[in-house]
Amino acid sequence: MKSTYERLEQMEKRIIQDGFTNPKGIGSDIPHFVLDYPPKDELQVRVYIKNMLKRTKMNIKEVNLFEFLLSFFDEDELEELFEMEEEEGLQGLIDVFEPILNESNTMIQQFKDITEEADLIFITGVGSAHPFLRSSQLLKAVSSKGYKKPIVLFYPGEFTGLRLKLFGILDYEDDYQLSRIS
Repeated sequence: MKSTYERLEQMEKRIIQDGFTNPKGIGSDIPHFVLDYPPKDELQVRVYIKNMLKRTKMNIKEVNLFEFLLSFFDEDELEELFEMEEEEGLQGLIDVFEPILNESNTMIQQFKDITEEADLIFITGVGSAHPFLRSSQLLKAVSSKGYKKPIVLFYPGEFTGLRLKLFGILDYEDDYQLSRIS
């Protein structure tokens, strides 16, 4: 089995190939990929992505799911959220985020706005956004509205080919059509 670093290198070689950002043919209708990795390799993945984004000529937009989630709130609202978390705990925050995330049109528009200029999207921060936002929730929402840009999901856990298992133990992710990128 290849190491996470070797798989990251393999992924980078694949995405810079001609045609990757404009797939054609069978199976190209939803060009969404996953690179799953052991959660212990999170820092290695972050550093690799950061360095890759600096050296590539491709127009890649990194969307950190936790930062994406916070982008729905202004500074004052964020301050209130921190206070709420101290008073009511995790469930209080979940109760605040749920209606926003269930309004998929808002979430989709926000995602489209921040990725409009990109040719390729990297989704990171999956573990940080847990349990508020599931990666499959976002991917299903954008796919349902015809979003066709290629996406690579960096997933700290396991992808069995059918299911995503966050941190290798939490089987919370819904089924979603993904292909392993490396």
